[in-house]
Amino acid sequence: MRRESVARVAALAGDGAAGPLGRAALRQFWPLAGALFVLYLLDDRIAAIDLPAVAAALMRITPLQWIAATAATFVSFRALGQYDAVIHRHLGTGIGGAEAGRAGITAIAISQVLGFGLVTGALVRWRMLPGLNLRQATRLTATVTGAFLAGWAVVAALAVLVLPAGAGPLSGLWAKAAAAGLLAVLAGATALAVAGPRLRLCGRSVGLPPLPALARLLLLTAVDTVAAALALWALLPAGVAVAPEMVVAAYLVALGAALVLATPGGLGPFEVALLALLPGIGEDGLLATILGFRMVYFAAPALVALGLLARGPGKAAARAAVPLLVPPATLTRPDLSGMVARAARAESAILRQGEHSVLLSQDGRNGWVVGRGSQALVALFDPFLPGRGTGALVAALAAAARAGDRIPCLYKCSARSAAVARRMGWTVAPVAEEHWLSPAEAAGFGGPDHAGLRRKLRKAAKAGVTVREARPEALPLAEMARISHRWARVRGGERGFSMGRWAPGYVAGQRVYLAHAGGRLVAFASFHEGAREWVLDLMRISAEAPCGTMQALVAEAIGDASAIGVARLSLAALPCRAEAFTGLEARLRRRMERAPGVAGLARFKAGFAPRRERLYIAAPSRAALLVAALDIAREIHMPAPLCGGAGPGGDAILTHRSHAAPPATAACRRRIAAICRRASTSCRRSV
Repeated sequence: MRRESVARVAALAGDGAAGPLGRAALRQFWPLAGALFVLYLLDDRIAAIDLPAVAAALMRITPLQWIAATAATFVSFRALGQYDAVIHRHLGTGIGGAEAGRAGITAIAISQVLGFGLVTGALVRWRMLPGLNLRQATRLTATVTGAFLAGWAVVAALAVLVLPAGAGPLSGLWAKAAAAGLLAVLAGATALAVAGPRLRLCGRSVGLPPLPALARLLLLTAVDTVAAALALWALLPAGVAVAPEMVVAAYLVALGAALVLATPGGLGPFEVALLALLPGIGEDGLLATILGFRMVYFAAPALVALGLLARGPGKAAARAAVPLLVPPATLTRPDLSGMVARAARAESAILRQGEHSVLLSQDGRNGWVVGRGSQALVALFDPFLPGRGTGALVAALAAAARAGDRIPCLYKCSARSAAVARRMGWTVAPVAEEHWLSPAEAAGFGGPDHAGLRRKLRKAAKAGVTVREARPEALPLAEMARISHRWARVRGGERGFSMGRWAPGYVAGQRVYLAHAGGRLVAFASFHEGAREWVLDLMRISAEAPCGTMQALVAEAIGDASAIGVARLSLAALPCRAEAFTGLEARLRRRMERAPGVAGLARFKAGFAPRRERLYIAAPSRAALLVAALDIAREIHMPAPLCGGAGPGGDAILTHRSHAAPPATAACRRRIAAICRRASTSCRRSV
């Protein structure tokens, strides 16, 4: 084992109150006591076993049977190694798949013989993975165990359901009803966890792995357990006609009994369950089969694992060159800040919010804002330079999503980017309409289309509303925060992900307009500034603001944009109108249009007589598109809190030109947060 002081090990594993390892050891007492009680109840049956007959049956197993069982064992353990790799990606340990798989196979091979799975598995992983401390190894082992138990329950229930009637004790109506009920409960829990709000336990956010990871874990569990059952089936006595599916179902149920009672190697409950579930096989022959199975599936892998454990951690393998998150902050890099400033879509400056990443092209001359949801990896808007290597960036996004077990998705992209995705075989659907206008054409607001807007502006002027642009160093941040917080409280919180949220450092890097009435700040609006367009971002208004205040803010911005020659000013996007759809989707969109927030925004934007441009969502398949859309909706309506001051430089870069750097330390994260807080009161426009 790696060198650690006696005091540290004692503090982590000495007693139940000292650490997770000690508590795990104490939790093993009752399962072990229960297993001993079962063995006591079966004392008579154990005494009646004819040991010479069992030994003779074991000797009759042919070399071909041993080879078949060994091959099935190899397949099972390969699947177990991949299982660990998926969990490492979910927990973000930064450990590669080969290292994780090697450590996982070693831990499982040893812990299934010694028992005390959480304790022995954590210690072995701690030894094999120098990048983890003991607490992390314990958490990893607990996560692997919990995920395997859930996967086992699904596979076992499916195995019972597919058994033909009359195939044995597990093919009865009650067994099938219990299996169907278990599947329904697990499916409902998964759907709730995926679509529902984030849960917090002991101050930590708790959630399931993404659906692609869950599907992979379920597949690996099926491969592992079915291969192990086939190893058992391969060792059955010659002449015994038992269908493989019956052995698979019986093995899965026996495995469950062993897992629940948690004896070393499942000794006792496993044998008793198989004797009860496979009555057509002679007791001596079945016990010989189980003994041979334990030699192939338990003893042999444990011997190999002990050798690996004695040798210690292996050499870290080189990672594949796929898009990976690498530190440090994005907007502190001059090349990236310039790229964002020149982006065709000014909304790309949402990077300054500090919660998104950048997917850089291979040559580093183009990029795409990428948001990470619980299920999807989402490219927002369009590449900084549309049309230049968009296809390569979409392919890189798909590779990054696969590496993180997520669904790749484009969101609110233009028709040009959507066409690229469609040519690559992706499913594309309209998702929103951007409302935009030409400031030079709209300035003055003459004509019948602006009649309603002119009435609103006159009301605001009559009420004494004055509007001015505010320089970053002169922003009244305290008053703006008060208005923003009250506005969010009335409306049930701010929207996030693809929409800006209030943060001092973030707003200080935008063009901001303030509205005063009666000597007090009553509203403000902020705009992203790009190379050729401005985009309306935050609109915050107090309850005391006179009618027409927000229209006056936007009208002032349009006048300034016209004066300096900005070609395009966007009022941001709204969901697509229902008239563009039919059937159920049209009815759902009509209901959405009547929602108070959407309806009010639509009326507000319509007053400026804007043009409309269709925006799209794209994913590799229809099912992926649906899951990604639900994930994006949750991220927008229930966003995670912003980190630090959400100022410039609080982000990461996603690149497929280099390998992942080590995660930032806690001290580094604190320094970044302090920089962001200082920037919140003094930063200039960097985008």
